[in-house]
Amino acid sequence: MDLEQALAVAADLETPVVVRDDAVMERNLAGMAALAKKADIRLRPHAKTHKSTAVARRQLEAGAVGLTVATLQEAEVFADGGADAIVIAHPPASRPKLSRLAHLAPMVRRLAVAVDDIDLATAVPVGVDLFWEVDTGLHRIGTAAGEPTVEAVKKLVAAVGAERFRGLITHGGHAYRSQDQPQRHQAAEEESAGLAETAAMLRAAGVECREVSVGSTPPAGAAAEWPGVTEVRPGTYVYGDAGQVALGSMAIDDCAVAVVATVVSSPAPDRAVLDCGSKSTASDRIAPVLGDTFGMVLGRPDLVIARLSEEHAVVTAPEATGLKVGDRVAFIPCHVCTTINLHPYLLAFDDRGHTTWEPVDARGWR
Repeated sequence: MDLEQALAVAADLETPVVVRDDAVMERNLAGMAALAKKADIRLRPHAKTHKSTAVARRQLEAGAVGLTVATLQEAEVFADGGADAIVIAHPPASRPKLSRLAHLAPMVRRLAVAVDDIDLATAVPVGVDLFWEVDTGLHRIGTAAGEPTVEAVKKLVAAVGAERFRGLITHGGHAYRSQDQPQRHQAAEEESAGLAETAAMLRAAGVECREVSVGSTPPAGAAAEWPGVTEVRPGTYVYGDAGQVALGSMAIDDCAVAVVATVVSSPAPDRAVLDCGSKSTASDRIAPVLGDTFGMVLGRPDLVIARLSEEHAVVTAPEATGLKVGDRVAFIPCHVCTTINLHPYLLAFDDRGHTTWEPVDARGWR
């Protein structure tokens, strides 16, 4: 993110406002596409990060085979926008969602959902493929890797037929708990090895496992090279955030999105207050290694975004902030996915300073 450009394009705008450096985003898109191509695996990026049909289109043009989404709303919006291969990596465990899924299925050439429950799997409309979710270390949803998953998938195939079982899926989100590079690589190994070895066990038991799908940006590079993995589903890579920088999976120069905010108070030399808060920037510090800040202030590594309330962000410094009322700052949020979801539009700019208001058209949680 170019700090001077970020502040310049937002100079006459009310804040807080999210700005995006398109040159950086394009570099990120090309880099991940090249990584997948070199490893000879499929790239199915998670579109919950950007929630934008325009960005989804760019990912597909750059070589992605389809999209991963978290919500039916995202799936519906992207299908309307022309995406024809979508995986919903979240169980549709209610009658209203199953009904929406049935309406969506004819709109998409290839649609699949992730499940970890046989009864739910049998309720998924015909025409929708099924991935079985495996827990490879995050301990969120999914059956344990190895024999528990093998037994569960055998029951799944018996219930719905082998043709609807696409393969295994996992999310190595425990990589975000890493404190250093070796821990991050260990998480990637647990994710990739756990899934690939389970797939091999299924094949040995006579069950076809066509796809072995791993997710998450931090371990994406290592996972892509793991034998047996067939696709990766990173999401945050498109924009980057302070969590990725702290983890070492991206550099601050790789971050394409920043929040521009205005100083509204400077009540003490070591404390200033911005006009943004938890309603406009992420309050979930997904990577604990980031520490006690809610973002990285560009050009001012000494500043800490120490506290958020709904409309205020308290910025502190070891000595003096040097900030006065009316000053503008730009910061990389701690978690870009939830930040983007808080804004109906973002301001995109290119390397010539041309700007475009782009809708976050798949935002929401339904």
